[in-house]
Amino acid sequence: MTESTGYVKVASLPDASTGRLAAALLDSAGIRSRLHGEAMGPYVMNLGAWAVTDLWVAEPQADEARAILAEAELGEITD
Repeated sequence: MTESTGYVKVASLPDASTGRLAAALLDSAGIRSRLHGEAMGPYVMNLGAWAVTDLWVAEPQADEARAILAEAELGEITD
């Protein structure tokens, strides 16, 4: 993966805990990821839509990441 590779959102997860689980699952498969959302900031918002955490991976690994997440039972996952 080169430095110029862009990241794409592969999933929106219901909360930061589920996001961290998904990121750890991808990391175990060798896929680096980034989490973004209100629940990840210094003032944690973890209720309703504020809890939604987006999971981003490098574009070349997006399809593989989506496949791994589809097999995992992490609850409601949207794109």
